[in-house]
Amino acid sequence: MVQSPFTHADALRPLHSLEIMSPAIRSLTVLVGVALMAGCWGGPNHRLGIVEGSLAPCPSSPNCVHTGMRHPDGTKGMFADTRVPRAELMELISVVVQATPRTTIIAQDGDYLHAEMTSRIFRFVDDLEIVISFDNEVIIRSASRVGRGDLGVNAARVEDLRVRLQAAGAIR
Repeated sequence: MVQSPFTHADALRPLHSLEIMSPAIRSLTVLVGVALMAGCWGGPNHRLGIVEGSLAPCPSSPNCVHTGMRHPDGTKGMFADTRVPRAELMELISVVVQATPRTTIIAQDGDYLHAEMTSRIFRFVDDLEIVISFDNEVIIRSASRVGRGDLGVNAARVEDLRVRLQAAGAIR
């Protein structure tokens, strides 16, 4: 009688998906997984913070949106509702931003806010920055950390923020 190398317990154990793949497919799967995770772990590849009274310009890639009347590629400006005291305005903006799913406020200092927003499925991290300028313009910059495209996510995010900030009475 030939002795089998497998025991009865082996027959009952479910096979892991990597065990039934060929070595080449297994290696490719691991490499793709590592590449995707490495892209998600990186920090921002763009400048953050206030630069000459505004936010840094967007790079040439289409995965960044910048509002602001003084910004060359900016969309229509958003101006703070002057009936809201300036000291309370950023707190109101912060509440609206924090209510966005998968959002973490990283820094908030005076008239500046930086938040990280994580995508639902692939866990990509985007940076959202908001600054209130000297003339009460609310400037928003939303940028992806990886890749060149974002399927319109940042533009939709900025427009959603515009609507919610208007509803909250922060901008007019």
